[in-house]
Amino acid sequence: MLDFRRFVSDEINQLLFKVIDKVNTNAPNTLINTNAWYYSAMKYFDYSQIAYSGKMTREGCGFYPGLSLTTNWGVMNALFGISRIQFESTNPFWCSEFTTMTAVPNSIRKSAYATLMYGNQMVCGWTWQSMLSGEEQYLEGMVDWDGIPNRKYEEYKKIATEFKKIEKFFPYKPQAEVGLAFSFPSQIASSYFPEQHDSQLQACFDLFYWRNLDARIVEISRSSLNYKLLFVPGVVVMDEATANKIRDFVKNGGTVVMTSNSAIVDETGQVFASTRPGRLSDVFGIRIGSYEETEVLNEISRKSLKGKKIELNYKGKTIDTESSRFDIIESKGAEIIGSITSLDKDYPIFTSNNYGKGRAIYVGLPAKNEILGTLLDELIVELSIQKGPEVPNGVMARQIDKNHILFLNISGEPKEIQMKGNSRSILFDKDYSGNFMIAPYEPEFIEVK
Repeated sequence: MLDFRRFVSDEINQLLFKVIDKVNTNAPNTLINTNAWYYSAMKYFDYSQIAYSGKMTREGCGFYPGLSLTTNWGVMNALFGISRIQFESTNPFWCSEFTTMTAVPNSIRKSAYATLMYGNQMVCGWTWQSMLSGEEQYLEGMVDWDGIPNRKYEEYKKIATEFKKIEKFFPYKPQAEVGLAFSFPSQIASSYFPEQHDSQLQACFDLFYWRNLDARIVEISRSSLNYKLLFVPGVVVMDEATANKIRDFVKNGGTVVMTSNSAIVDETGQVFASTRPGRLSDVFGIRIGSYEETEVLNEISRKSLKGKKIELNYKGKTIDTESSRFDIIESKGAEIIGSITSLDKDYPIFTSNNYGKGRAIYVGLPAKNEILGTLLDELIVELSIQKGPEVPNGVMARQIDKNHILFLNISGEPKEIQMKGNSRSILFDKDYSGNFMIAPYEPEFIEVK
């Protein structure tokens, strides 16, 4: 299956590169954009070849975060889509489709501001007028079938009016000090695992979303890995080039965090007969043996836990979580910094190993917020990773440049922003002295005086 999907992926890429070359021949210097929904489950192909080629001068997507104003999971998922299409490209991003369906009033505007924090430069509604024919004739646009504008037209008009005030400060270019590893073959190879590579990658993305921190999704074998911290979430397939990149990254002073289901098979999809994590066991200073099924072992839980629930102890802190499986880890020099404490005995689950000038951390569970959050907060301090703006929970924010900050209240409550001195709202043309409030689901763009 892995060989077949690679073959299909290569065929698709060869075709798309031919299309791009034909466009460049017939229309030199034209900006090239597409709706790059390459990760549709049954159509999944390795888009990183195009993303790293530089030939797609404007990476793009259809941004469909769902219909809700009050929840944010749809927006998070769609922002993850932007990041996994953009990879490490520094070109502006274009949302060449943006929802015009029956979204709650103001939710489209909220989503539009959220995309600005991930490098987006374009919000192009799909569609202008509701179609009069074709397979999408039942979809709704900003203008109804008879040509009369509806409420979404007014919302897009408001977005355009406000964007006009701030356009010279955008697109924002993420300043990431952290890389999140993507692997096309690992997505295919993990398709029947309890936790797929994509799910683990998004869990890592979400860690940074909640902390208002920039992170780049990277294809390790194509990346220069110019980062302080690298997450390797469930990268099942560990080829020699990727392993060497990780090894050199740590040897030269980088910190890597690898989670379970990583480095299980080689580039042909065959399980390693050598010690796992394959090709990297010495870097991590461990041996990964088999795995255990949590629900079965909970029959002899010391804490009388049931199902997939487990209790962890990480450096004295108790963490409650769930997992279908966990890795059996043996230290071969690595320090054990956390264990599962709720089963019949303690099982090492967090390890840390010094290798060269850097550090390799292994977590024998799939990536989740409660599992990795405390570790990440420690690493942010330890590695002097630049934090995002200090804001209350429920506020997205980015420091656009030295004197300008974009805020977005994604909660249903007013939020107070701590600010010293004077500032001015470019969006709403008013001055602030000290702290100021942002209304529910509203943006704010501030110039610090």
